[in-house]
Amino acid sequence: MALFKQNNSIQVFGVKEIQNMFSKLPKSIRNGEGKAWNAFWKENSKPMQKQAQLNANEISNKSKRGTGRLGRSIGFFTTKDSRKAMGGYLGPRVKGRFAKKTSDAKATGKNRNKLYGKSGFYGAWVEFGSKIKFGGRGLGQDQPFMQPAFEATKDIVNANARRDAQKVMEKLIKRHAKRTEKFGILGR
Repeated sequence: MALFKQNNSIQVFGVKEIQNMFSKLPKSIRNGEGKAWNAFWKENSKPMQKQAQLNANEISNKSKRGTGRLGRSIGFFTTKDSRKAMGGYLGPRVKGRFAKKTSDAKATGKNRNKLYGKSGFYGAWVEFGSKIKFGGRGLGQDQPFMQPAFEATKDIVNANARRDAQKVMEKLIKRHAKRTEKFGILGR
């Protein structure tokens, strides 16, 4: 499997072998292959996630007001479109458990019941500070944390792809066997 980046898009070669591996699973296990691919990408992106968290925490430690919030918010997540493409995203999370509900009267608009207290909503400003204006006021300083993580771990991710696909398949088969034993074939 080979992975390279060109024009802000990532090309992956060797996916056909993994796709063949997942297609051999029974339909009741792979569930349209979406769950298998989601589990695969989540497992396969762990080294990159750890490196990005380390990079973000390093940036936070250098800052006087650093909280480490950005590093804690980095993780794998999916959206409706990424699930259609059998993929996902790795980066700062904003929604879900990272959205802190509050009854603050100052919060207005669509998110008046949520203040993103634990989220990494500002991750793009940290990564691309010289290209994104802060509230229309001015540009900041680039402090990339995702790009260096990608560059440092792309070879590891490539090397682990087949092993991670095998690990995901084993988990799915084991879960299927356990559920079949508990509920029977017709009780699913």
